[in-house]
Amino acid sequence: MKASIRNSRLAVVGLGYLVSLAAAFALVPPAAAQYDIVAPLMSAASLMLLFGPYLLVVGCTTGFLPAPGALCGLAVIIPFYVLHVVFLWVISGRTSLWRRLGRFGERARRVVVVALALLSAAGVWYELPCVTQYDLEVAEGKVPSEGLRLAVISDLHSCDYGYRQHTLVDAVLGASPDAVLLVGDIADDRLPDGNAHIVIGRLARRFTCFYVAGNHEYWSERVDEIKAWIRDCGATVLEGGVRTIEIKGTAIDFCGIDDPTYMADEDWLGQLAAVAAETANSPRLKILLSHRAEYADEYVKYDFDLVFSGHLHGGQWGIPLTGLGVCGPSSGGPSSADRPLFPKRAGGAYAIGTNTTLVVSRGLARESTPLPRFFNHPELVVVDLKPRAIGQ
Repeated sequence: MKASIRNSRLAVVGLGYLVSLAAAFALVPPAAAQYDIVAPLMSAASLMLLFGPYLLVVGCTTGFLPAPGALCGLAVIIPFYVLHVVFLWVISGRTSLWRRLGRFGERARRVVVVALALLSAAGVWYELPCVTQYDLEVAEGKVPSEGLRLAVISDLHSCDYGYRQHTLVDAVLGASPDAVLLVGDIADDRLPDGNAHIVIGRLARRFTCFYVAGNHEYWSERVDEIKAWIRDCGATVLEGGVRTIEIKGTAIDFCGIDDPTYMADEDWLGQLAAVAAETANSPRLKILLSHRAEYADEYVKYDFDLVFSGHLHGGQWGIPLTGLGVCGPSSGGPSSADRPLFPKRAGGAYAIGTNTTLVVSRGLARESTPLPRFFNHPELVVVDLKPRAIGQ
């Protein structure tokens, strides 16, 4: 029995798998105490055997060296890379895929190895966050002559972006926006609030910040508590209201509505209609914050200049060169489909009416999701608004 276990490469993989999980949980004790965090990690670790090590590089890419967060992440992820090497050793055995590929010649083996290497490298690359910038025009007089810059954070899900969230916060600081828009699912129903609290706390000290709740804040069943600490951080919580502020001498209307989770359709639609009515006769720039991107048909009924949303996570797995994603999250709410395949507005800037632009963030969720992102960078969205020339 002992000899068979000692000679079984599969047993070595199983042992390496358990040791890797134990090492990760020893370095991140809070994760091991929560089943909802452990389960996706174990699922990802299993899928790694099929798709390569990129599924577990989240810890390594939470920050850029020499940030302490990245060093800790690297320490967590090394065991998983060791496990991957062990897996490659296993498939080189006598009855392995490697041996069977040999029937088709050495070239077939090389093609498979190169393909797996490219797939893993692409997976690592697409786990890294990026800044996506859009240049949009609005009617003259609605924004300052020198323009207006907005940073959009969506679907953070309290994920880790380095020591004191330095990767994300530094990206926002580098953009120097005139306002920061937090469009839902900044906190999560499973992960602790700590990372979200750090992001909002650090940004609200430097910038004007507006927040609307997403479905996960409601699923946590403590949305009021979350809104309270967000207010304490200094951000403005919009929950069916309008806040008019002056930026560079120009007044702008920021409108925000709650997520429709646990709301009757007529209540959510009534909240949307109420904020639209409050700004109906306003000559100012009208911006709507609403977590759900899939309700464009409702937003376009009103005269908002811009709508900022998230929720769809870029379709989780992106389709290269198309801008499309594979699958959206479960929706709920008025006139919605459950887990829509190939959502048509998963991430980007879309004209949804004569004068309305919908900007959808692909979001920043990484370790909070059961499946990894692929061909789908986590993103911070930066929108530069310029006055449209007369006659255009």
